Amino acid sequence: MSEINLGQFIKNVFDYSTGKPVQQQPTKTANENFQRAQNEVMKAVQQTAQNISQNFVRQQDILNTQMMLKELSNVERTWLMKNMFNFPESLTQLLEQVVTQGKTVTPKELSILMSKDLDISKIIILLQTNGKTALDKIAKMIATMNQSGIYDTHQLKEMTTLINACIPVNDASQAQVLKNLMMIYLPWLPINENSNLNFGADSEEEGKKGEGEDSITLMFTTKNYGIVKILLYLENNGCNIDVNCSEEFPKDRFNKALQNENGINVNEKPVYVTRKSETKETAEELKVDFSKTTKVSPRLLVAIHAIIKIITEIDNFGSLQEKRKEEV
Repeated sequence: MSEINLGQFIKNVFDYSTGKPVQQQPTKTANENFQRAQNEVMKAVQQTAQNISQNFVRQQDILNTQMMLKELSNVERTWLMKNMFNFPESLTQLLEQVVTQGKTVTPKELSILMSKDLDISKIIILLQTNGKTALDKIAKMIATMNQSGIYDTHQLKEMTTLINACIPVNDASQAQVLKNLMMIYLPWLPINENSNLNFGADSEEEGKKGEGEDSITLMFTTKNYGIVKILLYLENNGCNIDVNCSEEFPKDRFNKALQNENGINVNEKPVYVTRKSETKETAEELKVDFSKTTKVSPRLLVAIHAIIKIITEIDNFGSLQEKRKEEV
């Protein structure tokens, strides 16, 4: 593995404040170049994980990995986490593997499976089994680095804490298991046990719309737009969205992001109810709460993931705009 500063390499092609390429051009060439850069990064991460499993065949691999871990951002850390867990890149791919149990199915069969209730027991076993493997990899990394005279392994110990936070106990509640799974696929939020992600929070009744359906309420306490409450309910292989938000919330940006998000198929434009914003609604860090629900399908979980991504990017963009105003 050649020497590479992974963190800096990604930062050269990726703007984490918006989740978009630094110089985004609506051309096929620009998109292909960006995708190529992402692929190179993933190869570097995968090669490092392979070197780990082989006890670092070369001293340079140890030094490269130590340097890489020092530079990791949240996005890069989740890439490494997924690699340690041996999970696919996207949450959709993982859930498809769970519901099909590795069997080949037709698109129609897959659609039916993705619409059924999620088997939480399978997710618990998956996280426990693959989590143990991930911890074994980390332990091997620490032991190998110590044997090579490198004792500063606090980055690896932090990674061990993150992995442990994603492994549920046998009698974990559905809410806790879903949180454990989502933490691995949410680089936009801090990945730790005390992250601002709360499944099963109390929520007000949403009326008859969505009762008895595959639905959930997401409540975001944002840094820039106050509280944004979203009722998400599935219908006819797509989803409907009702949004309760402040007048300042960028509705056009939200609508456009929904259209460009592969993880969610919206039946029609969101229905908005707006209100005047209040300063006390904002938070220093984005918080995400979910209404209690007994029914969660893989399709709904994918839609939840997409909504969290979109709201986080919108809030981060708002923070960037505010920062630029202050600098003027």
